[in-house]
Amino acid sequence: MNGYFQIQTDEKGVSLLLSPPIGEGERIRVAELKEYLNRIGVPYDVKAINSALSSMGEEEVVLFLAAMKIPPVDEKCDIQVMYDKMTVILRMYPPSAGGLLTSKAHIMDLLGQSKVRAGIDEDAIMMALEERPYCTDIVVARGKLPTPGRDASLVYHFDTNNTARPELKEDGTVDFFKLNNLHQCTKGQVLAEIIPEEKGEDGFDVYGMVTPAREVKKVKFSHGRNLEVSEDGLKLISKVDGHTSLVDGTVFVADVYSVENVGTSTGNIEYHGNVEVKGNVCENFSVKTDGSVYVTGVVEGAVIEAGGNIIIARGMHGQNKGRLKAGGNIIAKFISAAEVEADGFVEAEQIINAKVSAGTSVNADAGKGLITGGRIVAKRTVNARNVGSAMGAATIIEVGADPTSKRRLAELQKSVGERSKTIPQMKKILEDTTKKLKAGIKLTPDQIKNARMLQVTLAESQTRIQEELKEIEKFDKLLKNEGPSYINVRGTMYQGVAVNISGATMTVKNEYTYCRLIKKDADIASTNL
Repeated sequence: MNGYFQIQTDEKGVSLLLSPPIGEGERIRVAELKEYLNRIGVPYDVKAINSALSSMGEEEVVLFLAAMKIPPVDEKCDIQVMYDKMTVILRMYPPSAGGLLTSKAHIMDLLGQSKVRAGIDEDAIMMALEERPYCTDIVVARGKLPTPGRDASLVYHFDTNNTARPELKEDGTVDFFKLNNLHQCTKGQVLAEIIPEEKGEDGFDVYGMVTPAREVKKVKFSHGRNLEVSEDGLKLISKVDGHTSLVDGTVFVADVYSVENVGTSTGNIEYHGNVEVKGNVCENFSVKTDGSVYVTGVVEGAVIEAGGNIIIARGMHGQNKGRLKAGGNIIAKFISAAEVEADGFVEAEQIINAKVSAGTSVNADAGKGLITGGRIVAKRTVNARNVGSAMGAATIIEVGADPTSKRRLAELQKSVGERSKTIPQMKKILEDTTKKLKAGIKLTPDQIKNARMLQVTLAESQTRIQEELKEIEKFDKLLKNEGPSYINVRGTMYQGVAVNISGATMTVKNEYTYCRLIKKDADIASTNL
């Protein structure tokens, strides 16, 4: 219970009863007491009040104030709206003998005078009138914070990982005849589900001003063919038996186009979906699809382009004209004399005289694990057992950020900066011209012609800036996600191999064995694996 004060009157004059707090109660506030005495018009000695309050123990103290007669003092109430407008505090002060008690109507009137209209707690008011807790904060009105609600979300009911590598067998080789890492689905299977959004509730302050709840985000399915959305719009269902994948937030289901061989009997293949070749892809033929390609046999001097993965169980004899290009990963038993490009990783037991470019890593650490001849480029890592050859086969290994990409990013940033400086100037000239025309000022034909040309130039500059900003975002994301770049050698890297790690170059003069090559400052150094 808080300490409190009360006016007392008798034939001698006006006195002040000071009651100490009980337990954890708050002591009497000096400023509050002085304000109260000023409010009822009773004079007082500041030093005497300060002294009485500072020396007060556990007993009540009566302090004489003035030899004067005053009418009975009624019970007083103060209303205070807190700074955040979310809470209203009532404080009550006791009456003197013969003074009137306050009423609920009076407190409601005080709230009205303070323009408090919302969140009034009538139960708290009634409790205050029953218990009379003087000099105590009583919350009689509360605002309400808006509830945040919940954004809608998507739940996928299939494995969305498209980067799984094949597992090594116990003897250190890869079983390339068991590489079907597609995620199968059946007709009628629910592949994704929307968890609907839940709207939040608006909040308000004690003045009745509404604080809107945050707008919750909705989601919708992004999907390709062979899929349908349920009537309630919450489920994404496969219409066929096939294989499913998630690419940049879009769900795809592809049924498989299967052939024995790609050759004279089939011609070139172009297909929307996965392609399975049970035999070989013959020389001079091509397979192009937005899905994945699976070849059980050999790819000769052919071209395969896939939006997904390319898997070749027995390998590729490129004959210096074969080409593989995948939006996902490329996995083959071996790659020889071919040009290979993957947005993901490239994996083979042997890579011989090939040009290979990978968005993440190039892995030749299973089986013989050999890279010899050609040029290998990977954004992150190259993992191999043996690199180059004792005969000095010309082999180039590059990992890390492409210096060309860095130069292009700098050029784009400079271009956007220069163009952006001219935009406000052109807008100002066009605005001035428009004002002159509205004011009836006649312009010469040359002035009108120049204004039109300037308008075209402005539009072209704004369009060009947007295009360059998109390109900057692409390069910036590419370089930021670069991560550490290195070359792991689990066997031998022979003399003559040219190495480039994030711009640092070196030609191997002494063999490296079982080590990791990294960029250190501006040089290339080796560390233990």
